[in-house]
Amino acid sequence: MCLLDNSVVQVTRIGKNDSVALSKLQKAITERIGAARGSEALAPNSKVGLACRQWIDDLRERSLWPDPPVRPQTVDEYERLLGNHVDPYLGHYRLNQLTPAICQAWVDGIVRRGKEGGHDMVATAIQAHGRFADVIDRAVVHDALRDNPVRKVKTPKPKTPRPVALTVMTVGQLRWAVRSWEKQRKGLPGPKPTGHLPAAVDLMLGTGLRIGEVMALRWGAVDLSGVDQPTVRVEATLVDIKGQGTVRQEEPKTDAGGRTIIVPPFVVESLEMVRPAGAHADAPVFPSRMFKDGRNVDRPQTTHNMRRSLRAALESAKMTGQVHPHKLRSTVATEVARKMKPADAAALLGHKIDTGITARHYIEQLRLAPDTSAVLQAMVEIGDETWERERRRREAGDASAGAALTADEGSNTGW
Repeated sequence: MCLLDNSVVQVTRIGKNDSVALSKLQKAITERIGAARGSEALAPNSKVGLACRQWIDDLRERSLWPDPPVRPQTVDEYERLLGNHVDPYLGHYRLNQLTPAICQAWVDGIVRRGKEGGHDMVATAIQAHGRFADVIDRAVVHDALRDNPVRKVKTPKPKTPRPVALTVMTVGQLRWAVRSWEKQRKGLPGPKPTGHLPAAVDLMLGTGLRIGEVMALRWGAVDLSGVDQPTVRVEATLVDIKGQGTVRQEEPKTDAGGRTIIVPPFVVESLEMVRPAGAHADAPVFPSRMFKDGRNVDRPQTTHNMRRSLRAALESAKMTGQVHPHKLRSTVATEVARKMKPADAAALLGHKIDTGITARHYIEQLRLAPDTSAVLQAMVEIGDETWERERRRREAGDASAGAALTADEGSNTGW
């Protein structure tokens, strides 16, 4: 018989009579014609681990294209996902050994291990399934398989996220906590405190910026001179890339992320306090600590260091676990959506508002976010006032409790 690549092979089958032999021969020919033959890179008997490695390598090369379909940090995330949840369990299989049953058992295993370990791994199972399906799609392209068994697998239903915003009193308590922490550090041994944490927290509360966008901010993108409309421009973000560490990505996280935000007065005040005299346009707003040899000139502080400082301040104020940077973003979005419109919150956060053909072909992309400064200024002012009243009440309560204890002790002693 002649195959699709014009090669000629002989196919024979034996049966107890001509009719049985002919039926077997026809079935063998059909299977032979439809069988995957593979490519120079990948064959039907290639290991799943090799297919995963090649898929990652392809993505990493495409992440360096001028307008990349995937970013390097995303490739790193996919590589970790496959390395943790695919390769250890399926990497030893050959591609032509994969069946829907094997793949279904693998997905079920991720969810089961999550339950046994006391963790919800539903999202992990969904993500791992999606990326592994992409890996096998590539194997189909290379004719190492004719069908993708992973696409026949059932996955758990994704949970609907339930964003939780901070109360206004917690906002006030947070601002008090980071300032108190900075004051406590003054005069202690070690490097001189930068005082950057309160300004970074205020910037997130007044703009809804991601922490990577905050740390990537440069003074050239900050305009505090406009009395009516002081602004910051979101032009970049900090990302962690394998082999490079923390780097400044010269574009926001998403296409809609580039925007100019009108900042409220409390943000202006905080930024003015950390702005050095004669700061040039390329200087980071939140620079890394300078080494004696000058290695860290104009390097921004990493998100890891800022998160570590925030955790230390929260621990000092006994607020551990109550606040994290993304929760500040949710708080800003919630407040703006309630006082203005959800679309305003989306624009402020740099999310794309999909209105179909009209948006794609007729509406110029909005670069100036809606003016939310008054709403967020009010949120912070109310939060500060509420927390200050609560703090004084607690202090008065502690003092009263202490006085009562002293009186009781005196009475007992006299008796």
